[in-house]
Amino acid sequence: MARARDPNRNKAFDLWKHANGEIKLKEIADRLGVSEGTVRGWKAKDRWDDLLNGTLLLESARNAPKETERSKGTERDPNDISWLEIEKEYVTDIRRKPCTLKSLAEKYRIPIQTVKEYAARNGWTEKRANHRTTVLQKTSEKTAELISNDIAKATARHFSASNKLLAVIEDALGDEQQFYKYVEKLRSGFGPGEFEETIEVEVLDSLNEAKLLNTVSALEKVQKMQRQLIGILDEKDRRRLEMDQRRLFGESEDEQEEDDGFMEALDGKVQEIWGDFT
Repeated sequence: MARARDPNRNKAFDLWKHANGEIKLKEIADRLGVSEGTVRGWKAKDRWDDLLNGTLLLESARNAPKETERSKGTERDPNDISWLEIEKEYVTDIRRKPCTLKSLAEKYRIPIQTVKEYAARNGWTEKRANHRTTVLQKTSEKTAELISNDIAKATARHFSASNKLLAVIEDALGDEQQFYKYVEKLRSGFGPGEFEETIEVEVLDSLNEAKLLNTVSALEKVQKMQRQLIGILDEKDRRRLEMDQRRLFGESEDEQEEDDGFMEALDGKVQEIWGDFT
């Protein structure tokens, strides 16, 4: 009849593993009341170094009872098991329904209790949670970076377009007679058949106010667009934004600033609001 396994044998490994292999064998022997040679023999026979590195099945698996799957020849050879591989699969699986210890035990043909013991010893649950947090954080940072890049590209395109519009205005301003020109479209030959259409440009002494106002309006719009692209708001837009924010956060009537007619004044309604004070 085989001699029963000394319970101190497992305790010795637990002490050594808890210390990450940095405890002296003599100290373990003193704690358990056995000789240092005995502990050294256990260390060699049970291959503690391999167990610590995660390349060997735990002792509980090697001593599995006859009724377990191992006795049926379906359990993997302990020497073929890489705990590092199994741990990585468990820790890095952050799907909505990640793999379980049970599914890993079935996949790698290891007793479920053995997997649970090893997972508890090495903090698999905590490692998985930390890994998930890290991945989500990196994903958020990457998403923010992509959005930022898209905004930068769109801003650059807006600047490019506005510069082209400014170039058109500059070309128009280069002609000293530009705002004294009047353009008229003439048609002749009305009636059945085709008619002829001609464009006539006439330069007069009087200023073409409509063309001047259109040019000034276009220039203002281009300038406003460029200022907004770099975060500079006109006073009118800034005040309107502040008012919208107050409404959004639900300030009481007492907390809101009294309407002093400023927005209407900027809209060119000074005479209507302030009367003779303008």
